[in-house]
Amino acid sequence: MGKVVFAVGIRGVGKSSIIQGVLKKNPNIKVLNFGDEMLRICIEKGVAKDRDDLRKIPNDVYLKVKEETWNHLASQKTDLIIDTHVFVEHTGRYIPGLPLESVKKFKDLRGLFYIDVDNDTLRARSQKDKRRIREGMNDLQINNYRYANISALAYYSTSLNIPFYIVFNEDGKLDQAVKIFNDHLKDAFA
Repeated sequence: MGKVVFAVGIRGVGKSSIIQGVLKKNPNIKVLNFGDEMLRICIEKGVAKDRDDLRKIPNDVYLKVKEETWNHLASQKTDLIIDTHVFVEHTGRYIPGLPLESVKKFKDLRGLFYIDVDNDTLRARSQKDKRRIREGMNDLQINNYRYANISALAYYSTSLNIPFYIVFNEDGKLDQAVKIFNDHLKDAFA
C-alpha cells in the first residue's frame, strides 16, 4: 500500500485547482476524488446520474455504495491524495463524508489537509461553478460548516496521531497555495 493523505474543504475553496498544481510537481502521486468514485458506482447501479443526486439517494443505498467506494480507495497500491469532504452539507444537515472507520482503512495515512478561503471568495467561486447546483450560504452557515470540518479533522488527527495541515487558498494566489500544500505533502510523505 502507498502513502495516503486526505485533501478536504468546503465546495469552492479550490481543492481541485491546488491538487492539480501539486500533481504537476509530483506526477508519481495518484489522485482519486471520492465523489467521482462514488458517482461511478452509483451510475453503474442506476441510482444517480450526477454528483448532486448523491445527496438524494436513499440512506441505505448511500451507505452501501459509500462503503464500497472506501474499500476501493483503500485497496490502491500507490501514493495517493484522496480529494473528498468531511461532511456533505444539505440545508443544515451534515452527512458524514469521512467517517473515522473509513479513515482507519488506510494503513499508511500520513496527513489531513484542510483547504480554506474567506467567505466572500468562497461564495464568488461557488457562483461561477456551473458544473453543480450551488445553494447560497450566509456567513453563519459557512462558518458552521467550516467549524464542523475542522473539529472532525482535529479529532481524527489526535486520535490517529497524524498531522493536520491547513492551507489557505487566497484569491489570486494559487501558486502560493500549491507551494504550501506541496511543502506539507513532502513533510507528510517523508
